[in-house]
Amino acid sequence: MKRRLSRASVALFCACALSVTQAAQAHAASRTVNFNYSHLWLTPEFKTGGGAVHFTVKKCNYPERDMTVRLRATDGINTDIGTETIRCRAGEKAVIGEGLKPGTFELELGKLDDGKYFKGTGTISFTAPW
Repeated sequence: MKRRLSRASVALFCACALSVTQAAQAHAASRTVNFNYSHLWLTPEFKTGGGAVHFTVKKCNYPERDMTVRLRATDGINTDIGTETIRCRAGEKAVIGEGLKPGTFELELGKLDDGKYFKGTGTISFTAPW
């Protein structure tokens, strides 16, 4: 009886280990965007596998000025998910949408309409769709 129980527990352990190692691994995707705007700018749409979306500024011509980063779902009716305000300087990051379901999204970059143009590059990072 003890031998059967130990065999059953070993088999159960092996089955669990196998299912964990065969589980599909989520992989990251990223898009580099060039922006040049005086008030609002929309990124191209992108599909995610769910989870948060990250926007990181790589370079900007006005590093001491604030910019807004708004995540918007574009499946069906456009829905604002969240907004963060960051400096338009290299290394600044906005993380929006923890726990998002998979879908199609876009980012809206914004700033005060003061006649000056923000020009630079950024990276959008997210979980790739399956």
